[in-house]
Amino acid sequence: MEITEVIREIENRKKTGELMKRRVTCIHCGKTWIEFVGVVIAQKEGYEDVYLRIGTESENCFACRWRPVQCENCNAHDVYEITFPKKIHEETILS
Repeated sequence: MEITEVIREIENRKKTGELMKRRVTCIHCGKTWIEFVGVVIAQKEGYEDVYLRIGTESENCFACRWRPVQCENCNAHDVYEITFPKKIHEETILS
């Protein structure tokens, strides 16, 4: 199924859920990309609910340390989320 078909399917329904936008980088090749992770639930009276699950969590497995996300460029599993502060103060010293 194409993504455009999925969007048409959920377009005219009441939507709940949450998507988080994450910037991710690979420490091996330096590639960066944006991932959307979460679920969107679309409901309409008289129809089946539609659950759109996007992405996977990037946390390590506590038992084996396996990472579910990998770099599409070099296939490395050493990828990490890049976070930026919401507000940068002017007095912040850059070193």
